[in-house]
Amino acid sequence: MSGYGQFCAVARALDVLGERWTLLIVRELLLGASTFTDLCRGLPRIPRATLSARLRTLRAAGIVDDGYRLTEAGTALVPVVRELARWAVVTESAALTEDDLDTTALTWDIRRRVDIEALPERTVVLAIEFTDRAASDGTYWLHLSRAGVNLCRQDTGAPVDVWLAAPTEAVTRWWLGELTWGHLLRQPGVRVHGDRALRHRMHRWFKRYVFTPEALGVTDPGR
Repeated sequence: MSGYGQFCAVARALDVLGERWTLLIVRELLLGASTFTDLCRGLPRIPRATLSARLRTLRAAGIVDDGYRLTEAGTALVPVVRELARWAVVTESAALTEDDLDTTALTWDIRRRVDIEALPERTVVLAIEFTDRAASDGTYWLHLSRAGVNLCRQDTGAPVDVWLAAPTEAVTRWWLGELTWGHLLRQPGVRVHGDRALRHRMHRWFKRYVFTPEALGVTDPGR
């Protein structure tokens, strides 16, 4: 027997959604992933074979269609995902740890949460250097324009307008909504340099993590 074998509605839901990675695939689709590659970039640690298997399960359950779109049953999981995020924010049981700090997943989320309308009229290049990481996963380049946003793992040679150099945890906690931009800039090891006018406006270019405490209506995170 592959499932829990229980009549309980919770058990039956977990028969479909309880395997490792499954709800995170749903999360990615809810946040706009529309291709297999998008899912891989949003979940950089998932084996491709596992992703394929989980997608087959979700399609068989009628949660994902033959493309990469959530069905009505899939979009009905929005409050489930939201409440899981809220639980993690308000409890110490799911506190952020070193193992959770992934620059690839973080920069991909930053890339998809850009407020296009807040960008300057010209293309801007922002380099993010994670000072506690090796060169191979330590620097990323965001090419930001109102026509679109590109995230690069290698330097394309385009002039960099602004550099943000910081430890991974500091940037992550800002992104999660645990630190304001001003608090981030005062963290040890955080430096921003480049065009002065852009430096002062750059924090307005990003909507930050979709499940910040503020977005979840949590006024006292972690308690």
